[in-house]
Amino acid sequence: MSHQITSIDTVLRPAGSKYRTWHGIDTEVNEPITLPVARDYDLLPVVRKSPIHVAGNHPPIENFKALTTWDKNGELTTLDVVSDRYSIIQNEQVFKTMSESFKGTGLEYTLSCIGTLGGLKKFFISVAVGDDDGGFTVNGDKFHGNVNFITSHDGGSFHAHDSLTRIVCANTLRSSMAGNKNVKFKIRHKGDTKAKCADLSRYLQEVFTARDEFAENMGKLADQRVAGDDIRQIVGGYFVKEAFKRGEKLEEGFKTRSLNMIDGITDLAISGRGNSGRSLYDALNGATEFWTSGDGVGRTASAGKKAYSSEFGNAAASKERFSEYLVKGEFESSLQEDTKRILALTS
Repeated sequence: MSHQITSIDTVLRPAGSKYRTWHGIDTEVNEPITLPVARDYDLLPVVRKSPIHVAGNHPPIENFKALTTWDKNGELTTLDVVSDRYSIIQNEQVFKTMSESFKGTGLEYTLSCIGTLGGLKKFFISVAVGDDDGGFTVNGDKFHGNVNFITSHDGGSFHAHDSLTRIVCANTLRSSMAGNKNVKFKIRHKGDTKAKCADLSRYLQEVFTARDEFAENMGKLADQRVAGDDIRQIVGGYFVKEAFKRGEKLEEGFKTRSLNMIDGITDLAISGRGNSGRSLYDALNGATEFWTSGDGVGRTASAGKKAYSSEFGNAAASKERFSEYLVKGEFESSLQEDTKRILALTS
């Protein structure tokens, strides 16, 4: 399913929460989401490493185990196959670690949403940090912030990132797009995962520092004025940079798909929701809209699939790279002449 929610998954949202899920099929509960509530809704199944047997009277396969758990219907479900070195990070461990980490920070927080995805293969908690459900203002735009905690039982790691939503257009982006990489927190499923989770308190204390840097950098982008033609040149430079990183020479110019993306972002920067095409801030917001709800997350994709990619998938990474490209001033580099030449080849 494009929204990643199967019949054995559940997503909860407390009544009154300003958070809105990407799929619209969450369950609203009229009470705060606590550990007992999460248990009652089967969000904390215990994952185990089970031996793998082949047909016949063969011994278990060496060095590998199946990750299994019981779903809410009482059926045994296989989540993944892993090596013996794999360390399970249980959903309940994530919940408790998150709660304990906040206790030492003095930060106000509220659970905005919690759930499982992909047939119990992923577990996430979204937490509003700060007053007004994590709300703050950048360049006159209202944002809401949620720290997302996500663990995977299908090969992914446990990680956390601060996700920001520009209210005027519902675009999402990570505050690590400010260029401050320490706002990302990641633990691989190896070794002593409990000890590594203890670092989460330090990460949470850095969230507001990262948001301050985010606001400062967005202000600088707003102050840098550009014209419509310049925006297309700047957006094209990003795609040149990404192509060069992949080893492509673009000797015959951009392919149609890349040109469509360049034009799509440029159009949204000029006439997208809340944009006017006058600054680098508009260029960024054109890109975030493109990779949040536009063609950048699939022209024919469902709304659920678009929003999932925008928040957790490839589109989220694209928004982050584009922001770093602007914030670090990479568009002012030697790419300018290359971009003019390549755009001219396909104009």
